[in-house]
Amino acid sequence: MDKTRGDIFITIRSRDLVSTALDDNNNAGRFNLFSNILAEDNEILTVELVSATIPNSFYNLSNNNTNNKIKFKEGANAYVELTIPSGSYNILELGVELKKLLEAQSTTWGNNYTYTFAYEEINNLLTITNSGNDATFDFTSDNTCRRFLGFTSSIQTINSANGITSNRAVDITDTRNSIYIRLPNLSNSKVIESNSGKYSNVVAQVPIELSRNTFFTFEPPQSFKCELVQKQINSISINITYQEETNPVNFERADWECNLIISFFKISQTEKKARKFSHSLQKEMLNKIDDYHNNIVEQKQRDEEIKKYLEDKLKNIKID
Repeated sequence: MDKTRGDIFITIRSRDLVSTALDDNNNAGRFNLFSNILAEDNEILTVELVSATIPNSFYNLSNNNTNNKIKFKEGANAYVELTIPSGSYNILELGVELKKLLEAQSTTWGNNYTYTFAYEEINNLLTITNSGNDATFDFTSDNTCRRFLGFTSSIQTINSANGITSNRAVDITDTRNSIYIRLPNLSNSKVIESNSGKYSNVVAQVPIELSRNTFFTFEPPQSFKCELVQKQINSISINITYQEETNPVNFERADWECNLIISFFKISQTEKKARKFSHSLQKEMLNKIDDYHNNIVEQKQRDEEIKKYLEDKLKNIKID
């Protein structure tokens, strides 16, 4: 496509936005443009994210991520679900925290078992043992930390000195390997997400850097130009989530920045024909709907006239 005029570069800082985030996550906001961006009849608008500066301030384990629980029991005791404090853990730190929680609960039950978490980095597996060789873990709930520990959705039982060992890779990201930058108020029919199979408002997928509590810069080698449906932009809304749009990134009030480019392109002949056909088809459908309604109205008028005629005739009939 050929450009019809110069681009518009938009710099966005989260601190400047009117927040639309839930629970003070600082992941979403909106700002109004001083002057509307308008495309001519022979133009289309595109938007692309060319760079972003993201704070790695969000936790990998938290209530917001619904992955901060562990459910277990010892012997004949009933299952207990323990809550792990929110934070950014590596596997060794998480093992230390879980050891404290499990041993405290074991003391409450009167067993006083000692738990050991042994991580094997070469194979990326974790082995859990306890001194009583007696514990059962329920990793089937939706809010479990099982992926951190490297377990599938299953019941795992310690009944020997060998304990239990991960049956999948240890994953401290809990499958949250990327964050998604969305522009909810800019419509397009060019992006499709695998989790829904539907058109999406995503303009960029940003891989998460492993280094926590730092800022990382995202600069795609080739940014994606997303063709917009509308011809006018008067505000920009931004929403940063994980893959599920309903799962917001909680930046813990840390600020982020991103840069957008709005471009103007000439509508190709093929696109013109497609849009003309779409417009003609829409017009034809509207005309048919109008004709249908008009026919109903006319039929109703005829029915009323026949009814009135019959009523008048009946009034003139003399009954002996």
